[in-house]
Order: sequence, then C-alpha cells, then structure tokens
Amino acid sequence: MTYQRSFKDRVRVGLVGVGSHAYRNILPALTFLPVDLVALADVNEEHAFRTAAQYGVERGYPTAAEMYANENLDAVLICVSPQLHPSLAIEAFHAGLHVWIEKPAAATVDEVDQMIAARGDLICTVGYKKVFMPAAVKVRELVAGDAFGRLRTLLAQYPLTIPLGTPAGENSMWLANGCHPVSLLLSIAGPVAGVTVHRAKDDAGALLIRHHNGVLSNVHLSHGSPFGQPFERYTFFGEHATAEIDNTRRVTFQRGIPFDYGGTTSFAPEGLDSGAIVWEPQDTFNTLENRSEFTQGLYDELRYFLECVLKNVPPQLGHLEFARQVAAVHQAALLSDNQEIDIKDKV
Repeated sequence: MTYQRSFKDRVRVGLVGVGSHAYRNILPALTFLPVDLVALADVNEEHAFRTAAQYGVERGYPTAAEMYANENLDAVLICVSPQLHPSLAIEAFHAGLHVWIEKPAAATVDEVDQMIAARGDLICTVGYKKVFMPAAVKVRELVAGDAFGRLRTLLAQYPLTIPLGTPAGENSMWLANGCHPVSLLLSIAGPVAGVTVHRAKDDAGALLIRHHNGVLSNVHLSHGSPFGQPFERYTFFGEHATAEIDNTRRVTFQRGIPFDYGGTTSFAPEGLDSGAIVWEPQDTFNTLENRSEFTQGLYDELRYFLECVLKNVPPQLGHLEFARQVAAVHQAALLSDNQEIDIKDKV
C-alpha cells in the first residue's frame, strides 16, 4: 500500500481526549491521513488549548458536547479510558457523527450492546491495532492460502495476568492490553465459543480460547517478561505450514523442506520452493514502513475507518460486533478458574 501526500476527499474530525496516548500515537498518525482536525476536547482544558495551538486547531473544548454543538464535524475520534467509551460514543451517535474508538471498546458485552443500539446507520470502528498491523494482514493472507492448509491451533505470548473475580470495569492490564492478543487471534480464527483460564501461583498462566470452528487458541500469559525487550509473539499452525509474528515487525512463513527421517542431510535444500520466507522492515532509511505508527497498525486502523466514512460503507473489520466478541472473552476470563466458560450463546 502506498501513502498519498494529498487527498482529494477529507474527513472533518474532532478528537476527544488529548492525553499521553493520543499525543504519542493518534495525533502523529493523523499527519498521514485524509483528515482535517477541526477541534479538540479534553476535561483538562490546559491540555486541550495547548494541543490545539500546537496542531493549528482553532479551538479546544472542555467537553465533547460543547465541541459537537459548535463545530461542523463528520466524525469523532475518542481516545479516553475505556470506562468512558460507551457514554461518549452514544453521545456522538446522537449528534449524528461517525465514531472511531480507541481499544478496548468497553469492559462488558452489555456496554457494547448499548453502543450497537445507538449506532444506527453510522460507521463505528474500534482501534484494535493488532488486527490492522501489516504483519496481521500478511498472516491472514497466508492462512487463507492453499499452501497453509487448514488452520489448526494458534499460540500467543503476551505478559498479562487475569485476576480472578475482578470486576470487568476495573483498571487492569487485562482490560487495557488483553484485547491486543485476543483481537488478533479472533481476527484469524473467528468467533469464540468458550474460554478457560489456568493461573499459576505467581500470577502467570494460560488463556485457552475455543473457537466456533473447533480451532484452539492458547495465550501464554508470560507475566514477568521485561517490557524493555521484545515480548510479543504469535504462531499460527496449519495443516501444511506455520506462520509466525515476532515483535509485530517480523513475519515468517515456514513451509518445511523435503524431509526423510534419518536420510535428509541438508536443512537448506536447492531451490526456492521450500523453507522459510521472511518479511521485516528495513531500518536503514527513515521511511514510513518502519515507523511504529505503521508497523503497529495505528495508521491502518485509522485509515480503514476514514475510508469507510468517505465511501459510506459498513466496516468489515474492527466493528462493534467484533468488539462484542472481545468483550465477551474479557468478561469470561475473569470468571474462569480452570473451567471453561461457555459464551457461544452470548456473542
């Protein structure tokens, strides 16, 4: 995919929430997207006014409602804590605006249902960046191909704990970041039927997701992994091959080699029809494909939302119905204590 420096059609957007995440990630990504950033809103008026001045926005507002009442917007980007997402999204829908919400959409299935009920014909997507990152797009392509064969199992490694019995809306790493591996696995293997959590004595453990199609996903909760080193890995096992994502920036397609047990003498046989294929960004040039806004999916998740708005087509990725499945896994995992929580009738 090639970036366009100028866009014929642009979306007039407002941004709700200009905290650390928006400042580090969302606002920089907008540089490359077909948007006119018209206004900002934040309960911290100083942040709103200072950020508005920095980005050449005429006005900052203390509330989203005041921004909606005074500005001519097409859409709003909501980047606040997940507990506030449902009420702010519903408020935006009532104002007739398309909505992009930072992940996770909400803490519970009921909250997502409220947003679905209020959405009507408006477009809404959620910023599950792992679904949109180039590595995930490539893996979905590989998994759909004949060379991969039938998808069998998935393995994820992510440093999380899932506290048993904690209220779904309580702040935790599971609420804030558990949706990263869960959303990626669901985007590859499909809807979930059951969830089981096994906890070790040191708060590490494993999350098992049984998908409707019979595929099983295993999230290794590698609690204790240092955040200052690469810690996120995914492997997708197929009938004929495997695909791997390492540190969001490296995709490996393992096709195997002609093999005779006890007879094969070379791991690198002649030709290019077997063995591994690897994709990873170069870091010599300061170009777009190696920037974190692009490798982590921030650009693509926002671009996808804006394209849906400009074309007036319903999203096929990252929509609220998908967010409902992610929320169902979030809730079920908090309840599971070595037993499966059946959620197939709830999503």
